[in-house]
Amino acid sequence: MTVINIGRRGALASAMALLAYPAAAQASFPTRAIRLIVPNPAGGSGDTITRIIGDRLGVELGGQVVVDNRPGAATTIGTTAVARAEPDGYTLLSLPSSGLVQTVLRARLPYDLTRDFAPVLGIGSIPLVLVAAASSTIRTLDDLRRAARSGDGISYGSGGAGTIGHISGARLLGELGGRGTHVPFRGNAEVLQAMAGGHVQIMFASVAEVPPLVAAGHLRALGVTAAAREPSLPETPTMRELGFADFEPSTWYAFMAPARTPQPVLSRLSAGFTAALADPTVQAKLRELSFTTEIRNPEQLAAFLREEAHAWGKVVRENNLTASD
Repeated sequence: MTVINIGRRGALASAMALLAYPAAAQASFPTRAIRLIVPNPAGGSGDTITRIIGDRLGVELGGQVVVDNRPGAATTIGTTAVARAEPDGYTLLSLPSSGLVQTVLRARLPYDLTRDFAPVLGIGSIPLVLVAAASSTIRTLDDLRRAARSGDGISYGSGGAGTIGHISGARLLGELGGRGTHVPFRGNAEVLQAMAGGHVQIMFASVAEVPPLVAAGHLRALGVTAAAREPSLPETPTMRELGFADFEPSTWYAFMAPARTPQPVLSRLSAGFTAALADPTVQAKLRELSFTTEIRNPEQLAAFLREEAHAWGKVVRENNLTASD
């Protein structure tokens, strides 16, 4: 992803926008409800994480925070809504890693993640776990390799084209030298239901989503993408243990504001999110989701997004992926 230089005209427009936003309003922010747009369906990990943090953010800022789910088109509907919102700090995007993947997978988007957004805070991530349907013959990564290299290959599901599950599945099959048919669904919940019914063979899911299904015998966990084994899946090896030292994708989350949001407001939001994440109750709830907090300030987040775009862009090119795959 390229950082776009807004130039003298853009800088002047930003300065005028800041001047037009009264200092008193900045000091008293917020004076009305803040909306956190989640570009995924309700009930998923991103939605749950945003609600946990949003509840505490309201306390820290002394105002109301509302979570607004805007799913569709693999995160682009909700993301577009924030890009077009007033740059006043009252409409923010809860950006998942899949939202960034869209920018390297799709040739055309109604927004530019660099130009149309201002980073607020990177908050952390949840590792992925490779799971196989219990009805399949895939019990190990070696089984998966053999199945992917034979016949028509295997079927792998995801919560939609361009999601981190989709791209991670394609990447793994490429590294295994196998083939697979991608089956996109409207969110991971639908994929997990399809797998329980034996309609899809494998998928990469959030670690937070699968332990009960593994315990009930509906899924087999083959490997986690964390650096160490997950407490919720202690018998499941890491991908590193299985010989994939550099295979550690995760579902990360960050908060973004529309571009040209006044800097004092961005700073207040960043401080509010940071304080919310430091709350012991919030941390306890996030740990239950296998969420690891990793704060990235706006500058660090911007650099991280560039690095992620470069890394996933390489995966997309090497596997000849498109949004229709």
